[in-house]
Amino acid sequence: MTVSLRRAREADKPAIANLIQLYLHDMTEFMPFPVGQDGRFAYDFLDRFWRHPYFIMSREEIAGFALVIDECPLTGRKPCWFMAEFFVLRAYRGRGVGRTALDLALKAHPGAWHIAVPHANVAAQTFWPRALGGRLVMPRDIVFDGDAWTLTAFQSQ
Repeated sequence: MTVSLRRAREADKPAIANLIQLYLHDMTEFMPFPVGQDGRFAYDFLDRFWRHPYFIMSREEIAGFALVIDECPLTGRKPCWFMAEFFVLRAYRGRGVGRTALDLALKAHPGAWHIAVPHANVAAQTFWPRALGGRLVMPRDIVFDGDAWTLTAFQSQ
């Protein structure tokens, strides 16, 4: 399966916003997200995280998205790459799409990285250690905004 990252443009913001709705829907299995009167999940971070936005592509089809930023909002570390949001559509999970997309993002942004996952997100707690594979990673537990997170620090070449 051919997987690539395609840089999202400003005109792609509505498409990413739509994908965020699917992302939040999936996360409600582990974490509560309220639905507004318009039937959509509230998400106020897209402008803040729109620094290095990508579509995850499987051949010519959108398989997900990744929002990479250049600082860690949980620790305040700068410079530090941070995977602000990462989502693979269910149809593409378990096929190596997420791991390949992560590898591509790490190659595009070499240096210090942080990836943080809320303890409540059981699926992500399983995915990230596998996706990071043999990299020298240093996970630790932290509390941010009253929630428990696993923060993984590592270097990407």
